[in-house]
Amino acid sequence: MNKKMGKRFGQGVRDIILILAALSFLIPLYWMIMLSVKGASQASGDPWGIPEGLHFENFSAAWERIDIPLLLKNSFIYTTGALVICLLVSVMAAYAITRMRMKRANTVRMYFTMGMLIPVSVLMIPVYRLVMTLGLKGTYFALILPYAAFSMASAILMICAFFRSIPVEMEEAAAIDGCTVYRTFFSIMAPMVKPALVTQGMLMYIQNWNEYALASILAMGKEMRTIPLALDLFFGQFDLTNWGEVGAAVTITSLPAIIVFIFCNRQIEEAMVGSSGLK
Repeated sequence: MNKKMGKRFGQGVRDIILILAALSFLIPLYWMIMLSVKGASQASGDPWGIPEGLHFENFSAAWERIDIPLLLKNSFIYTTGALVICLLVSVMAAYAITRMRMKRANTVRMYFTMGMLIPVSVLMIPVYRLVMTLGLKGTYFALILPYAAFSMASAILMICAFFRSIPVEMEEAAAIDGCTVYRTFFSIMAPMVKPALVTQGMLMYIQNWNEYALASILAMGKEMRTIPLALDLFFGQFDLTNWGEVGAAVTITSLPAIIVFIFCNRQIEEAMVGSSGLK
């Protein structure tokens, strides 16, 4: 009886800790939304209080001040373009490393592992010079290609782990049925690592959506700015007496990342918990 009660007590403590951790992540989101519908005086004087009135004009003001449609378009192109290139190349590279018996596969995998250890800040100057040399200045590819390259190492390693968990008999059965290597890859193998692709895609999307360092040196010109750059300028150029407009701008620009996480949450749980690919 004491053992059972101790087990229940431990589970209760664990649940309380998890609930408190979840609330700690939700508090900034709550504060951001509440701030976005407050008037200027209440937003500056009582930022944590309940809104006395719903000031939705903050959203229209923020929308006009920093040209949010243009920023959303730019960030969407950057993140989606990098995501497509990275996942397409990563899944093919991972398949070649794990399933095609290529020479020095372990060396190649170690090469990508080392790529995860190099901080982006160390490579900012070389990347900038490479972008300028290739004539990508002022184009979307100035950010799409670096974003894809810096996300590729983690994507390849996770997809490799999933591919290693798939029985070889799957490919042998496909070969007996007359499938070519390409047909086997696109019709059988790639769909089986969908949880890894969705997980990496979501993490990469959110990371690149909020990325600032590379965008600050590669997104040249007002027409090419990303959301983090524009928000930084918003803080520096405009009068910050109305924090409600600031909250509205942050709320609008955060919605795409939140929506992506909500729709991909189930796939992420399958990849992290239910799949044996990460063993």
